[in-house]
Amino acid sequence: MERETYVWVGLVLLLVLLLLDLWRPRWASRLEEGFSSLVPVGNSAFWTQWMPRRGDIGLDQKEEEGYLREPRYFAGYADVQRIGQDHDFCRMVESASDPDDVFFACALAGTDGLSSTRFRTQSKKDGFLLSRDDYMNDVLGDGRQAYCRILKTGPDQFEAKCTPAEDTGFSLALVTDPSPPPRMKQMLSFYEGAVFWLRLYDDMLDYAQNLVITTAGGLQIDETPKPNTTEGLLFNGVDQFLRIGDNKDLSFGNIVQLRYVRAFSFWCYVEEFTNNAHIFDFGNGAGKDNVFVGMVGRGNPPVSADAMTTGQNDILSPDSHSSPAPLTASAQSCTEEVSPAVAMATSSANVNRWDCPHPELFGRIMPPTNVDAPAAKPHEATTADLLYEIWDEKQRKVHIQVKNAFPLRKWVHFVITAGDNDPWKPSLRIYRNGELVHTEESAWLPQTNDTLYNYIGKSNWANQTSPYANADELFSGRLFDFRGYRTTVKEKKVQAMYEWGREKLGLA
Repeated sequence: MERETYVWVGLVLLLVLLLLDLWRPRWASRLEEGFSSLVPVGNSAFWTQWMPRRGDIGLDQKEEEGYLREPRYFAGYADVQRIGQDHDFCRMVESASDPDDVFFACALAGTDGLSSTRFRTQSKKDGFLLSRDDYMNDVLGDGRQAYCRILKTGPDQFEAKCTPAEDTGFSLALVTDPSPPPRMKQMLSFYEGAVFWLRLYDDMLDYAQNLVITTAGGLQIDETPKPNTTEGLLFNGVDQFLRIGDNKDLSFGNIVQLRYVRAFSFWCYVEEFTNNAHIFDFGNGAGKDNVFVGMVGRGNPPVSADAMTTGQNDILSPDSHSSPAPLTASAQSCTEEVSPAVAMATSSANVNRWDCPHPELFGRIMPPTNVDAPAAKPHEATTADLLYEIWDEKQRKVHIQVKNAFPLRKWVHFVITAGDNDPWKPSLRIYRNGELVHTEESAWLPQTNDTLYNYIGKSNWANQTSPYANADELFSGRLFDFRGYRTTVKEKKVQAMYEWGREKLGLA
């Protein structure tokens, strides 16, 4: 009987201590005799006093022996034990002995000295799906945060999917997050309509998961994790470029169908104005089915006194009604003398139009290069004109030139988008750093789906070897955040893309 009395008294004291801790934590702290080795963490919740964050692993601690941390994914504190505080340290890890053994794990609060990887998901090699756009969220509303990320769930379809936390680990099931945080809502809007998306931040992956990507000239990107800013992908202008496709033969037509691509977007940093460099060029050779964005000549040098005297300025004004006589044929540029039939085939003038378009603008034709002479030094151009063209077979359908669009050694953002959903001749909008700089009320979409030579950083005209041709050269500089969309890009989205890029480049 006496023993039972002691037991009941002990239970009552423990109950009183629990109630005091929930009601007045400071009062209860005076009764912590026997628990003085535990350090209270936080200012609420009874359980957080006995389950503090681990001191042996965290944001600034090394990973558990035998594992490597993947810092390009989420790493931070969350609540997967339902203790009311973010005291569980969660991150992506991989086995030091097996690079395919990649999984998401949480080092649970209050478990110092025990395994920090036991509370985990499946492994990548077991079918666990990874995404760089990941985060933690209490998607089920049960007080436990799930591991969430943006996953591809169908053609051109991306959703926020979560792996819920359970008592002993993460569930095998995937549930949809109906209310992702604002940052993830923005990322989901960027995925809408994306047919390809090369961020070129610290990898060369297509986040739309449609492209096969190959490199030339040993082109590589710095894959060191970059928590703050990036420098993009550097092209040396000599022998480096990307060749892409939607299948192993590097052609377009199966998934990436250019006839349905209505917008292109990219960030560009020009290191040197190489001759007629193209940012991208998708086509079937020089002057056949091409869709490209490039720069005119070697840029626009400041107008000198000699140029003013001779009248040989770097480019004509939009009000001019004549063009400078070219010295020789130069890739896709104008020629000295052509027949009306050739002019119709290689100019946007009167192509499927009943009225006369405004005069076309052509950059100054550079002298032919003597292959036996050393390369000439580039002139001191500070800007270059943007050239956007679309070809149908060997007929040029669109020729748009935006003066002084590219600055030298400065990041600049471009979006070229259809302005409406007309299936044949939509309007066209060109944005530079978030501002509308060109409008074409009746333009064209790309005319073919099947293209074999799809380059980033190289022109299809660069393969011409005639000594009389002023051959295009490779792009010299950096690219970042290169996208293609099946849908038009509205001005609000243009602004969001621009601001997102400024943040990643450290310009904001």
